[in-house]
Amino acid sequence: MKDDDAGSQVGDSANAAVVTGMPEPYFPPGDLTLFKYLEDVEEKIMPLPTSKDQVVALAQFVALKMGGPIDRGQISNFSWELPMSQLKFDCKSNVINIGKIRAGIHCHRALLFKTLADRIAVSCTLVRGEYNRAWNEVMLQYKRTKHQGEGLKFPPRCYLVDLVHHPGRLMLSDSVDAINYQKL
Repeated sequence: MKDDDAGSQVGDSANAAVVTGMPEPYFPPGDLTLFKYLEDVEEKIMPLPTSKDQVVALAQFVALKMGGPIDRGQISNFSWELPMSQLKFDCKSNVINIGKIRAGIHCHRALLFKTLADRIAVSCTLVRGEYNRAWNEVMLQYKRTKHQGEGLKFPPRCYLVDLVHHPGRLMLSDSVDAINYQKL
């Protein structure tokens, strides 16, 4: 008899939501494109032999999915705002699945890069700058010079990953190129 009572209580609580007029919980739709990106990255990029190879390949992958390389002088002419507004209108939300974005600039690309890098265990940071700027930094070992001997040198250095102008280019985080990448 108690089993029947427990079952009816569960049914009663589910019906109570309908009776009281409480809205049902909202579950956003899944991002099938992002899931496909994750599968592709796990299959094609994760097996690469070094972290540097993975970072470069991942940067090129992200740039390809977000509209390709953009010349430095043409960033203001890159049409991303209208497609983004259209997506927001179609979704009836300001929150958009990252996989739906086909034309992205710094912030969109950096977020996608971070998401994919986390999936394949490539350690990186997502840094937010000003004016829709964002970038990723990775710590990589660097090769010794001939005078220092063979192998890789420690400690690793911090590199900024170019996802926009020359996808896959790694810049030392304190270099002039890296500083310019972070600015308008």
